[in-house]
Amino acid sequence: MPTLVETENCDAHKSDDVLIHIRYFANGKVMFIDWRPAQLTGQEWRDLLLRAAPEHYRTFAGARGFFRLPSGIYNSLLATLTPMAAE
Repeated sequence: MPTLVETENCDAHKSDDVLIHIRYFANGKVMFIDWRPAQLTGQEWRDLLLRAAPEHYRTFAGARGFFRLPSGIYNSLLATLTPMAAE
């Protein structure tokens, strides 16, 4: 079960945001991504997140990035994947 990230004394971010970190290979493919559902590859999970919530993505130097998703958006995405797991 995913863990929600809590922040201390930070007005800019809600304490129920979910952080999903990504590391990329030099060719832009996903090397690592947090909280990946088992039925998706890292690339598929990243693509789904980018389609569903592009405004919550930030790029870092050094072939890294992260999503800071409100927990409601994150839980909705997981709920849409639940029927896929039953197939």
